[in-house]
Amino acid sequence: MVRTPSDRRSRWPVGLVGLALLLFGVAAAQYPGGYAWFEQSISSLFQPQTTNGVANAARPVAVAAVLVFCTGIGLVFHAVAGRGPTRLHRKTIEIAGIGSMVYASLVVTPMHDVLVGVTLVFFVVAMVAIFHMLWSQSRLAMLLTGVACISGTLWNAAIYFSESASTFLPIVQKVSTGLWVGWLLALYLFPGPEPRPAGSGRPA
Repeated sequence: MVRTPSDRRSRWPVGLVGLALLLFGVAAAQYPGGYAWFEQSISSLFQPQTTNGVANAARPVAVAAVLVFCTGIGLVFHAVAGRGPTRLHRKTIEIAGIGSMVYASLVVTPMHDVLVGVTLVFFVVAMVAIFHMLWSQSRLAMLLTGVACISGTLWNAAIYFSESASTFLPIVQKVSTGLWVGWLLALYLFPGPEPRPAGSGRPA
């Protein structure tokens, strides 16, 4: 039986992201008064209190979900960084990607708004480096799909920081997050051609 590239990928990152989704579901079920998926943002799940001022019993599970999710995506960034064609690609993706997840894991603290901004900056830097890597590998379909997915994240950030059209924020947040997470996992599971060392060429 021939093993495909995806067969050789560690399933830990995918498993951790799946576990995080399960934990988010449990947290939503425990949210006092019921969690409104289309009206409340994800951050509502890990706030100390609900919008009605009631102690949030779902917070511990939601915090665990965030930590598990960030660990899984951090592992994905680490793996993707190893495929970079140059040291600059590898270091940029690794530092910015893992850094974005470190800061994202801290959004459960009172410094939520500041850390969301810092996370976004690191995340965008990592994505730009990944896009350039895909361009250098001529993987245009994956590149264009990624740009489309990340556009949703930037739209979500624009709504969040401008506080415009905030009614749509919970929906845009969940859809855009699902898109970039799905895309990044696909990139992880289907890596494409192995990077060649810089300066290598075809044999004479």
